[in-house]
Amino acid sequence: MSKTTTVEGAPDTGVAEGRPSTERSTRVAAVAAAATLAIVAGYAFVAGSFTVATSPTRPVVSEVFSPWFSQRWNVFAPNIMKVNRNLQIQVQWRDGNELVHSDWVDVTDIEFTSARGIPMPSRISKNSFNATQAMFTRYQALSPQQRDRVRDTFIRGLGGGAFEPVDAGDLLTQLDGLEGSRAAAVSYLRYDYMLVRFASAFGTAYFDRPVERVRWRIESDRPNDFLHRFDQERQTELSYITFGWRQPAAAPTDEVQAIYDEVVERYTGR
Repeated sequence: MSKTTTVEGAPDTGVAEGRPSTERSTRVAAVAAAATLAIVAGYAFVAGSFTVATSPTRPVVSEVFSPWFSQRWNVFAPNIMKVNRNLQIQVQWRDGNELVHSDWVDVTDIEFTSARGIPMPSRISKNSFNATQAMFTRYQALSPQQRDRVRDTFIRGLGGGAFEPVDAGDLLTQLDGLEGSRAAAVSYLRYDYMLVRFASAFGTAYFDRPVERVRWRIESDRPNDFLHRFDQERQTELSYITFGWRQPAAAPTDEVQAIYDEVVERYTGR
């Protein structure tokens, strides 16, 4: 049997088959357009809520989207520091027969202030900053009992008003008697000794006095979270770890002291 043809002579089979496909395409395009419009509108709403500081929707949007989409300080670096630590020192010298102690001096702030506005500063401008990071790492490796001991003084009296530093071997024996790692104790005591020498040389140059005792503290400053970076109020107060007095076994050599005299003069202009 021959096929029925249209007036134009074309077979009528499949004449209407193209209509459902066209309708489906139209519906898909409409859904895609609606979805795109919803995404754009949602993005504009979220972006506007975060951008406009006085937006009433910002708290709600921030709470919902912050875990996934908000910026944080580590957007600029994968392992960014979350706490700034400064080394501050205090020294004692003799005025006649009386010991006089100084105020706290923020060595790290002095170093950083001298390097501001200099794109490629000398490495010595981070001297105390690096020392503080190293000291804090070694301190944290100690047990709680060992930390209590190293925050105490390392000086013992000899009678008659005379004093001397506690011997390193005795200190290690004391720390060994407490819970914790011997290796961590050795690592800490080595760096403690280096900080005594550093604080003594810097303090002698800064105060222009023959320093007899030194001590230091670590100031920890945690900046506000990224979303509160412009707030005047601090989210976290400054905290301090203060270590006891140390007595240098020997004064800095003339060569070392001349270097620190020059450094302090460059930092302070004195």
